[in-house]
Amino acid sequence: MPNSSEIELRNYYVEKLYMTANVETGVLVNRSGRRMIALTNDFLLGLHRALEKECGDRVETVLHHCGRKWGRNFGKGLEDAWSEFYAIPLKEFPLAFFQSLVIQEFGHNGWGVLAIDYSHFDRGAIDLSLEGAIMADITEGKLSYPADSLTAGIIAGMFSHFIAKDLDCFQSQSEKDGFSSSRFLLSDPKRIESLRSWKTGPKSHQEIMDHLLTLQS
Repeated sequence: MPNSSEIELRNYYVEKLYMTANVETGVLVNRSGRRMIALTNDFLLGLHRALEKECGDRVETVLHHCGRKWGRNFGKGLEDAWSEFYAIPLKEFPLAFFQSLVIQEFGHNGWGVLAIDYSHFDRGAIDLSLEGAIMADITEGKLSYPADSLTAGIIAGMFSHFIAKDLDCFQSQSEKDGFSSSRFLLSDPKRIESLRSWKTGPKSHQEIMDHLLTLQS
């Protein structure tokens, strides 16, 4: 079994090998053989408008739940791909190495530049920031809900699988409101639900984080 230094010498995300296109069959696949598709801003914006029209006030909940369900399955796919490529179970990956893979996955999929802060992990919270978040960039006008609800759901689903514990994610800040990055807080679902009920007006990311840390699971 390879040790930590040996697995870090290999890179699943080597540019020329991570994604390949077969022009004859019209198929784009990643290194593990999973089919990939490219979605334009216009498509995503059209989908977002359609969901707003069909779901009304529930659009945020629908986007979040869709992202959470898909994110959990996506996390399972990543675990299988990484474990096979590096010939070591994901649970044995060094934390810093695992984190680098998640960040590279976001970047290679065009989801933005992700940063993960585990400073409050011992208190049941993970702090994430994302520069270039998709929906914050392309949605138009002022929204009555967090722009990156889908992304928050994806993060919740992915990390629920990785940590083998049910988690939820709350968007505390959005680039759409003029910030340099979108911010997310990952924690126990009961704490996140309490956070949603508590945040009834504008509050800073730090205020929201401080309140989250006072909540019981």
